[in-house]
Amino acid sequence: MPRLLQGTARVEGVDHEDFTANEHPSDKLRDFQIVLEEGQPEQNIEIRPVSWGGECRVEVELNARAVDNGSAKITGEARFFEGASETTGELEDRQSIDFSVPRSTGANPSRQHHVSLRNEVDIGAEDTADVFLTVSNRRLDVDDEDDL
Repeated sequence: MPRLLQGTARVEGVDHEDFTANEHPSDKLRDFQIVLEEGQPEQNIEIRPVSWGGECRVEVELNARAVDNGSAKITGEARFFEGASETTGELEDRQSIDFSVPRSTGANPSRQHHVSLRNEVDIGAEDTADVFLTVSNRRLDVDDEDDL
């Protein structure tokens, strides 16, 4: 039976400033949905990067696959960049993502997962980013597929 994975990636971040107010992302929510079939290979979930403060960016790479017991397996990586621009290649921190999302029910509508990223260098050490993932996993009836 196909599974509909729906979710949101929310990025909360701080671009610490010494002499002015700290900056935070304003465009920080990324919604996604994907249909998974048991026995199919892992699928990529597209998530646009979140940038702020003129020098910080978070990229979230997610992959999902249906598991035999009706749950979904989510793997990937969150990466925090901080440098001279929002397109910087200066990677400051990365964390692996690996969790399961059981079948959603009324008592268990979604699964949440948190990743904390930090800049550990002397300059910019107060810059941080937190990624909050909220994902539901419901059985998709054939009639539902027409509505996607």
